Amino acid sequence: MNQRKRGARIAFAALLFCAAMGFGAFQVVAGNGAAPAQSDYCDHVSCRAECPGFGGDLGPGGPGRPDVCYCCG
Repeated sequence: MNQRKRGARIAFAALLFCAAMGFGAFQVVAGNGAAPAQSDYCDHVSCRAECPGFGGDLGPGGPGRPDVCYCCG
């Protein structure tokens, strides 16, 4: 009986370790999704003239102001 409990504890510890390592590996591979890729983000057509070579994206200019181009690069 004592051997069975010890084997079950070892198996449980191994399962827990594998789950933790798998979760950690998933976190390393997965992105956080906070910002899109620069090639998608910096491709706004109206900002190409203001930001040559880099491109940019439209963003708020402030209260009561029109949108402004934020250059990438």
